[in-house]
Amino acid sequence: MKIKAGKTYRSLILSDVHYLLDKKIKEHSHKDLFALLDYLRKKEIRFERLILAGDILENWYFSANRRFRHKKGKKRFNKLFDRLDALVSRRGEKIYIIGNHDSVNYSLTLPARIESYLDTRGWETMEIYEDGQIVVAHGHQGQYGKFFWFLNIFLVKIVYSFALFFPRFFKTAENFYRRHFNFDRNETPEQVLKYYSILSNRVKQGDRLLVSGHTHQFMASEELYVINTGDWIESRTFVIQEGDLLYGLSYSRRHGIQKEFTIQLRT
Repeated sequence: MKIKAGKTYRSLILSDVHYLLDKKIKEHSHKDLFALLDYLRKKEIRFERLILAGDILENWYFSANRRFRHKKGKKRFNKLFDRLDALVSRRGEKIYIIGNHDSVNYSLTLPARIESYLDTRGWETMEIYEDGQIVVAHGHQGQYGKFFWFLNIFLVKIVYSFALFFPRFFKTAENFYRRHFNFDRNETPEQVLKYYSILSNRVKQGDRLLVSGHTHQFMASEELYVINTGDWIESRTFVIQEGDLLYGLSYSRRHGIQKEFTIQLRT
């Protein structure tokens, strides 16, 4: 797919930015995201619908809400959302889907200050976005029960706090978690099928295309009729919709934008 300058596309979908993470503790590729958004703006590319599919902000490791209160924190919020807002066409939709790392409460809502900030900018916040052709959810619905969710939050806050003094500790703890528990990684076809079957049922996918993030595993399946948008921390991936075609794309400053897969909406 060649992105054309001056063109308005149907949708831009991205997830798992985990904005405000400390780079000394965990690599996050936020500069690459800014570079991509600046490139799209420079080329005067716009979108009728911009969907942030969860885990855009980081509220597990620390309080994004607390950082937002400070002038420097507000400036960093603006640095991201000024770029995103500039890509939405006039009267376009701006959808913020709340992921598990965006929220730390049972009602899965954003902190009031951040909710108000987004509302002022014209963003709609929700847990699931759907129309007649697609349903977009972050994807934690296919993994977490409430108890396990809060247990994870409690543990990662402790690990991250310790890593502020010993940065290498975070990577060691994260690798241990993935090696011995593998709760959010689907490594076999059976695990993929089980995860997306649960998720499909919980978000009432029906015969619509299901788009999610959460697992940081960039993929598309015609059989399951599923797209996972991947993430920015590891793969720097996103999805663009043009008509009834959805393109899975990756970005790097060296190679630019590369197409990884295509799925066509069913009629």
